[in-house]
Amino acid sequence: MSILKIDEEQRIVYGWASVSTFNGEYIVDNQGDVITMDVLSKAVNDFMENVRIGKVMHSGGQTGSILHSFLITKDISEALGFSTDKEGWIVGYKVYDDEVWKQVKDGTFAAFSIGGAGQKEELDL
Repeated sequence: MSILKIDEEQRIVYGWASVSTFNGEYIVDNQGDVITMDVLSKAVNDFMENVRIGKVMHSGGQTGSILHSFLITKDISEALGFSTDKEGWIVGYKVYDDEVWKQVKDGTFAAFSIGGAGQKEELDL
């Protein structure tokens, strides 16, 4: 998902790290997969509790950290008094690495990519 806001002074980029649904319909990702909010929620909670680091395309050393993380579900947005057409995960990522920051600024890195592993199963959508 695209980077939507850049705070140049603090070197933080904001955006949707993953969108599970748009207008109530599941999103199919670039690998042909769907991540349900139940699965995404558990993965995000584990990531934020135990990892929180970012790398370039999921490999190599740490280039930054997730500073801000928020799951948006229909229930959460309604409880907080706002509406959205998306359900997913919003992040604020602090970039430490100078080369990665340069690539964010020049548009080379214009989106987030979440890594992960899981078992595929057929969904009855």
